[in-house]
Amino acid sequence: MPYYFKLMVIFSLVFVIASCSEKNANTSLPQESLTTQNNNSEQNRLSQASPVEQNDNMEQKLDQFMTNMKFSGSVMLVKDNKIQTAKGYGIADNLSKQPNGPDTIYQIGSLTKAFTAAAILQLQESGKLNIDDPVQTYKKDYPNDKVTLYQLLTHTSGIPDYTGFTDFITTMDIPVSVDDLVAKFMDKPLEFEPGSQFAYSNSGYVLLGAIIEKVSGESYGDYLNKHIFKPLGMERTGYLDKSNFSSNVAVGYFRNIDDELVQADPIDVTVAYAAGGVYSTVEDLYKWIQGLETGKIIGDASWEAMRTPNFAKYAMGWGIPDQKRTVYTHGGAINGFSSMIWRDMSQGTAVIMLSNLEGASFGSMIEVLQDLLSSEE
Repeated sequence: MPYYFKLMVIFSLVFVIASCSEKNANTSLPQESLTTQNNNSEQNRLSQASPVEQNDNMEQKLDQFMTNMKFSGSVMLVKDNKIQTAKGYGIADNLSKQPNGPDTIYQIGSLTKAFTAAAILQLQESGKLNIDDPVQTYKKDYPNDKVTLYQLLTHTSGIPDYTGFTDFITTMDIPVSVDDLVAKFMDKPLEFEPGSQFAYSNSGYVLLGAIIEKVSGESYGDYLNKHIFKPLGMERTGYLDKSNFSSNVAVGYFRNIDDELVQADPIDVTVAYAAGGVYSTVEDLYKWIQGLETGKIIGDASWEAMRTPNFAKYAMGWGIPDQKRTVYTHGGAINGFSSMIWRDMSQGTAVIMLSNLEGASFGSMIEVLQDLLSSEE
C-alpha cells in the first residue's frame, strides 16, 4: 500500500459517535481519513478541463467494483483535470426509491472544515483578522490567552473535542445556538500546551465558525453562501437550509448486523456547525477544489498556507501526505453519511466520494480507484 494511503488509515478520526454505535457494538464507527504548484499554471491546466469524457471500459470496471463493495452514494473520477465519470449507486431514499446520482445532496461531515479554513483565510486577506492572533482577540470571553486561530486550524490547540463528551449522544439531536455550543467546551481544561502536539478537535472549528460570524457580521451559512458557494456556482451546496431542494436529497443509513439498511439516528446540523454541518454534491465539490486551485476563493499565499502541514501532516482543513504538497485530502463522517476528497494536482487526478451509508471504508476504496485512473490511458 502506498505511503499516502497508509496515512489515511493512520489518521482516521471519529467525527461523531454514530447512531449505530448504541444499537450494535459490532458495527464499526464512521471514520474520517485525513489525509507547490503555482496557481497560474494550475489555472491554465484547469481552464482546459472538459465536461465528462466517456470511458466505457472505466465505467464497467467502476460499476463492478462499486457493486461488489455494496456502495451507496455518488462518485466522481478525474484524470488530466477532466471528469472521467460522475455517477451514483444505490438508493438515496428507501421510502421514495430515489436513486443516487451525481447531483444527489449529502451531508459531508468534516469536509466542512476546509470551507471554514478558507473563510478564515479570506477574512485575513481582507485585514479583518490574523491567524496568529489569540482567540481572545476576537472572542473576549474565551478564558485562555495562549490559544491562537492557527492552532484551531491545525488541531494543535489542546481544546478537548466536544463530540467525545459523555452527553453528546443524548444531546446531538437538539438544536443549539453557537454560543451554547461553544459553552460546552470553553471552560474545559486544555489537554496539552497549545502548539505542542496534534489532537483532532471539532471544538476548534466550532470556535472558528463563531469567529467568522463575529468578524464578518454574517451568519456562518450566509458567509459561506456569499463568499464561496455562489461565486463558484455551487448551487446544491449549503448549510442548514435545504428547503429549495424537493428531490435528490439523500437520507442517511447504516447497516445492522443482519446487513440491513437502517435509517441513522438524527443529528441536528447546528451541533455539527462549522466542524461538519455543510451539505453538497460530488459535482459541486469538484467546483470547490477548482476554485481553490485557480485563486477564485483565496490568493496564492493563502492557498500555499492552507497546504502547509504542521504536526501529523495536517494543514488547514486538509491532510497533506506528500512533501511537495501537491496532494491534499480529507474525509468526513456524520450520522448516516461518509465522504472523501482525494486530489493529486501533479497528476491532475481526483477522487470524490459521498455516501449515505455511515462507516464507509473509503481507505481501501480510494486506492483501488486511484489504480483504476492510472491504468486507463
